[in-house]
Amino acid sequence: MVRFSTLVSARSRHFWIQALLSLLSCGWGASAAALTEFSADIRYLNDAVPTAEGRLYVSDHTIREERQNDKRREVRITDLYQGVLYVLDPQRGEYHQQQAYPVPRNPQAFCAEMMLAECGFQATEAQMGRQTERWAAELGFGELSFGVVAWYDPEIQYPVRIKLNSGIVQELSNIEQGRLSSALFSIPFHYRQVEAGSMSQSGDFPQWP
Repeated sequence: MVRFSTLVSARSRHFWIQALLSLLSCGWGASAAALTEFSADIRYLNDAVPTAEGRLYVSDHTIREERQNDKRREVRITDLYQGVLYVLDPQRGEYHQQQAYPVPRNPQAFCAEMMLAECGFQATEAQMGRQTERWAAELGFGELSFGVVAWYDPEIQYPVRIKLNSGIVQELSNIEQGRLSSALFSIPFHYRQVEAGSMSQSGDFPQWP
């Protein structure tokens, strides 16, 4: 039997991971400046062991993430204006939607607006072949807290590397800046919407947003 405290802890950790690793937002006001658009290869590791890879597409207010491991492929499209995450299953031609957790892309705003025990700038250093700012934060409270380090690239206004103290890592490489086609952020017309539970499970992937 699963203890209630364990269940609460798992759900809370999932919320914080989703909130943190969304790291894409159009800002809290309509007057926010346009953000850099880019695409990049993305890789996921757990305790230095690669678990999945794919491609990331980041626009002003939408993100598309394509993931692939040795078992399946998945596409996620996050609309920050609507606060909605669409999870697509290309093999089945299906998708479902769920709540998204937008947070500021700017680390200073992130530290100021999220419920953090500690958060702040640490150093400027090279990471993934780019000049970055290293920021660290502790999220949650008590037994539900965990640490994260993000290497933020001011040029693309996005972290090129994120590491949780659990050993989970997200890395970007082969970054290409430029305008992205709106088709990347649209659901194919022939896809069928289903309930989340009816799609094949994505437990093989880390629980990124």
